[in-house]
Amino acid sequence: MTLHGLVAMVAAMSEMQGRGAEPEMGISPERFCRVLELAISDSPLEATLGELLGIVESTSKTGVLGSILLLDQDGKHLRHGAAPSLPEAYSAAIDGAEIGPSVGSCGTAAFRAEPVFVSDIANDPLWADFRELADAHGLRACWSTPILTAGRRVLGTFAMYHREPREPTVRDLALVDLVTQTAALVIDRDRAQAVLRNIAKMTA
Repeated sequence: MTLHGLVAMVAAMSEMQGRGAEPEMGISPERFCRVLELAISDSPLEATLGELLGIVESTSKTGVLGSILLLDQDGKHLRHGAAPSLPEAYSAAIDGAEIGPSVGSCGTAAFRAEPVFVSDIANDPLWADFRELADAHGLRACWSTPILTAGRRVLGTFAMYHREPREPTVRDLALVDLVTQTAALVIDRDRAQAVLRNIAKMTA
């Protein structure tokens, strides 16, 4: 999805509300417009992604805690992107974690470039090295989906944490798709702007 496509999607959601039809996911189009406004105005990336996660958390009926991690330039480590409601100590502990075939939900999702839905952290082998950390912060389930460019390059991960073991619903999966596409656009734009700023400095 392009930025133009995302704007069109938001417009369609607005039209649905104008006809009295509530969007299936219960998300206000104005909230997505706010995310676009932040991105276009070159607000700090964490603020923009935090606004996006705020949409997820505020519309959740199950107390979901959202997180976005960014794949470092070395392509091997995940760094903090945004996690407005996760415990700060937990976010700090996983910041910089190396991706791999058995590194929790996010590290594994980034490594495989495919979703990893863990419904019960306490009994999943992918969380063997992080189970105690998650338990200490009351985290019981974690569904992580890679954030991908159009060329299938991994930019980071979007995770939905829960304080009880839980399987994703159809609504959850639709929300994951919407958020990851939006996050990919926001992250891509932020990185492109950073490149342009560096070029401008070099040629000044």
